[in-house]
Amino acid sequence: MSTAGTATIEIVRAGEAHLQSIVELAADRRLDVTDPQRAGRDGFLVSNYTLADYRARLTTAEHFWVAVKGTEVLGYLMAYSDEQIEPDEWLNHRIKSTLGAFLVIKQICVSRRAARSGVASRLYHHVLEQWSTSPVIAAVVSEPYNEASTLFHRKLGFEELTRLTPPDGKQRMVWVWRKPREAMLQAQYAVAIDLYKHEDTTNWHKLNNFFYITAGLAAALGFTLGKEGEPTRSVEEISQGLAMVICVIGLGSALAFSQMLRYGRRYLGARKRAAMELEEYMAWHGGQRIVGRETQADGNAWLKQSPTGLIMMLLPVLVALCWAAMIGILIVN
Repeated sequence: MSTAGTATIEIVRAGEAHLQSIVELAADRRLDVTDPQRAGRDGFLVSNYTLADYRARLTTAEHFWVAVKGTEVLGYLMAYSDEQIEPDEWLNHRIKSTLGAFLVIKQICVSRRAARSGVASRLYHHVLEQWSTSPVIAAVVSEPYNEASTLFHRKLGFEELTRLTPPDGKQRMVWVWRKPREAMLQAQYAVAIDLYKHEDTTNWHKLNNFFYITAGLAAALGFTLGKEGEPTRSVEEISQGLAMVICVIGLGSALAFSQMLRYGRRYLGARKRAAMELEEYMAWHGGQRIVGRETQADGNAWLKQSPTGLIMMLLPVLVALCWAAMIGILIVN
């Protein structure tokens, strides 16, 4: 179809005149599992709707919109509530049994010529701005993995709800969007910050306990090897054996604490990212970024993951090397 040179993109309700273009777009974007590499790059639609199916949805779907430029259809979005799902929609019935009421974005499709031009975002926002009564879900085929779809949904504020495999054998990644509630966001942010502080405090307690244990073992080692006088051969052998045992315990505890601090640091990073994500939501509603402030500025990448945590994790590794060296000296002697 021709495109008007000066026309702008508009979002309008789908009508009879758009159906043929919608069918052609859907056919071009249909998932072809016979070529997984091409499927992951090009195709993504799995609902084999016919012209009659689309025509029926013109009246039953609460949302059926097309993005047009002049007379050309650049893309479309079809969404309907849980009250309009068909008996054979296994996935949607499964979600309804746990989630309750929802709006499902059944199909979103953009022509190849208009890809990455913001058409899909405009269609999504057009629906999200109007729908606030229940969560909005979108099920995307996850095998082959669709990285572009994942980034797209996260950018729009969707979160992964679950992964399900319907009878057709194609696993779906189910995304959910809920209208932000300021009171709930504030409560969750307080919990996120408390978890972050708790994990940070726990990591420091781990490091303190490690130093206490190391100091005790080092004192025991010094006492074992520092006896005065000329010890008999049997006493010397016992002392050497005890020293070896102490060094092995020291090496084991150093490695163990290193791993505990390593995973504690990773958990702390996850809690920090969670707090930053909540701040992004709250910033849209007049809040301020605190944990995530200035993290995007040049040279401030360290703010996302503090170097202090890395040093904390490496200290037990350094002590482990010292214990290993001591074991080597005992073996040589």
